[in-house]
This record gives sequence, structure tokens and C-alpha cells, in this order.
Amino acid sequence: MRKLLLATVATMGASMGLMAVAQAQTAAPGSVTVRLNGRVAWYAGVEASSLDSIAGTKTSTAQMFGYMRLYPGFDGVAANGLHYGAASEIRINGGSKGAGGETLFVHQAYGYLGLPKLGQVSFGQENGPVVIFETGTFEGFNDGGWWGDLPAIVPNNAEVVYPFVDNGGLSQETDKIVYLSPTLAGFQFGAAFEPNHTAENVTDPITSAPTLAPAGGTPRNLIDVGGQFTQTFGPVGIQVGADYMHAGQVNYTGAPEAGAVNSYHDLSMVSGGATATIAGFTFGGNAVYGDFNQVSGYTFQLEPQGGINAVAFLVGAQYTMGPLVVGGSVFRFNTTGDIPGGSDADGVITAAGLTTGQQVNNGLALGGTYTLVPGVNLFVDYDYGWRKQGGFDFATNDAGSAHNYVQSQLFGVGTNINW
Repeated sequence: MRKLLLATVATMGASMGLMAVAQAQTAAPGSVTVRLNGRVAWYAGVEASSLDSIAGTKTSTAQMFGYMRLYPGFDGVAANGLHYGAASEIRINGGSKGAGGETLFVHQAYGYLGLPKLGQVSFGQENGPVVIFETGTFEGFNDGGWWGDLPAIVPNNAEVVYPFVDNGGLSQETDKIVYLSPTLAGFQFGAAFEPNHTAENVTDPITSAPTLAPAGGTPRNLIDVGGQFTQTFGPVGIQVGADYMHAGQVNYTGAPEAGAVNSYHDLSMVSGGATATIAGFTFGGNAVYGDFNQVSGYTFQLEPQGGINAVAFLVGAQYTMGPLVVGGSVFRFNTTGDIPGGSDADGVITAAGLTTGQQVNNGLALGGTYTLVPGVNLFVDYDYGWRKQGGFDFATNDAGSAHNYVQSQLFGVGTNINW
């Protein structure tokens, strides 16, 4: 029962993608294991949104799609007990050019060195503690809810922003060095540093510039510190995770520009979550707060001067019975929102270069997953959400007094086949 509870609550905190955790803890000294894992996913769904028919253009509400991913790597244990290895994740680009237009790209690639009693150091394009220790987001009872793949069938600006911070723009795809401590009495600690908020194959970072930074600003010298506690107390399994991130930014040294965002706050973000599991039931949640701005699930921005601190919370529950997992979650996210450019005849851009209202996102996810055989998961998914931002037209992706409020919902089924 103890091992089962620990495995269950640990699953609640796991994110899609690679974890910077040594894989060779059970390998024999002097051995090396090479692996080529992968996933083939397929989905079918139908959606309805406020942006399905705009300006004479109507999109299809029923779609099928899928993708492939590969996870090559190796793990070794030296005769002196040193654990070492490398891991990577290769994805297709998911473009719309047909099979002949698909290309592959490297989502993550990192190496690691570690000793069981001292911990592990990893380096490369990888997850930081904010992802590794994320707890209570309830992404395991279906395709992942609003952070799954099925919401891709919703028109982009009708898709609510999922704010819980395991996206590539924040921490999954950036080059960093990460330390993870050994697990002691159920507690593990981690810390990471990245001097330049980019992938590992770019040139010299910029520290200041006389021209305005790209929309959202550019973080630099990012520090990420977090931890997680996993333990059982009688029949109850508990998991608690927390993280703090801070970063400076590329300084703007030019003259102020009217009607534009001229400066941003440094990044400061705290996040945390908790779950409790008993007799197959798991419940809990997650919260995020700080100086940041997020306008899609795939991007991450600094908070502009004149904006508001972002705040989000999610609560969820699920039940596991053998191969079946069912559950649901709801979340709410307030953030500064999309930053329009230029001027607007409706007068909905403020002197600070922002719209007249902050952005609000709300999402509901329900569903279930059935493990047919090891490595083959079938799922059903229902998601509903709405978002609004005063002064921003979600149909034109710019300032305006129309389409300030949009809704969307979807129903879908699919399968993930993993090896």
C-alpha cells in the first residue's frame, strides 16, 4: 500500500515531457543502457467557439490529428558508483504542410552526472525545478485537460490560457544547469540557473539595447529554486511542492515611445500545490502568483509597467480504480493580457500602451483514461472555457471594442501508444 500511494501521488506532480532525474539508479556498476522510447498519439474531436465564424470565414468544428515523439538517450553507472547519461526529446513540428512538410526539432537535450548520496547535476535544454516539482495540476485523468493536445482544435484566440508553468517558453526548452538533491525522508530539493533565456544553440545574449524589446520583454540571469515532499501517513498519501523563480531583464536604454510599453518588471514568481490520496481518491490543487504575464499556453512574458500581478489557482479531484482514472478540474487566471501595438480609433489603448481591461481566463476539464494494456491509453475528454479582456479584440488579435469576450468547448477521444 505504501508503494502504491507514493506512486499515485507522484503521478499527480509529473508533467508531460522529460524529467531531469537520473534513470540508472538500479543499473549494475560498469553497465550502460541505451534506450529509444517514443509515443504515437491520435485524437478526434469536435469543438464550438465564439471565433468559429469570423468575417465570412468559417472553420471546421470536427477534426482529427496526431503526432509522433522520440526519446533517445542512455544511462550508465561507473565502477565507482557515478551515475551518468544523456536524454533528449525529438518532436514533429505539427505544421499544416502535409506529411511531406513535417520536420523534426529538438525540444529537450541534456546530460547528467550524479551520486546517490550527493545528488545529481544536469546541464542542457531541460526542465527546471518549477516543472519537476509541479504538484496538484491534475493532468492525468484524460488528455491533460486544457494543457492537453485536444484543445489545439479550438481556434487559437478562443483557447483559454492555461497558466500552470510547465510550458516550453518558461522552463522546458531553455539552456540551464540544474542540481537535484537526494530524496531524504520524502523531501527533495532542486535549484537551477540560466544566464540567457534561450535554447542551447544560440549566440551571445544581449544585456541592454536602445530599441524596445520584443513584446513581453526578455528575462536573463534566471534563478529557480524548489522542492517537493512525498510521504504516506497510514492510509493517506501526501505530496506538496513549491517553487520560486526570479530573473532580471534586457534593459531598454532608448527614449520613451508614446502608446507603447517601454519597460517591464523583473520576473518574480511563486508557485505551489498539494495533493492527498486515500482509497483511490486524490484531491488538491495548485496556485501561481507573481510579476509575469501570459497570453497563451505556449508563451511567457514579463509583466509590463502599468500592468497587474498575475494570479491563478486550480482545484481538482480524480479517482483511480485499476486501469481506469476519472476526474475533473477547474481553474481561473487573471493577468495583464495581450499588449496591442499602435493606436486604435475606439480609444481602448491606455497611455501606458495597454488595453483598458485585464485578461481573465476560466477553464473546466472533465474526462477519463483507460489503460488497455501497458503502454496503450485510451481517453475521453470534455473541456469548457471562456476568456475576456476589455479593449482587446480576440478576432483581430489587436485593440478593439468587439469580440472582447469569447467562449469555447470541445469533446474528444484519443489514444496514446508509448514504448
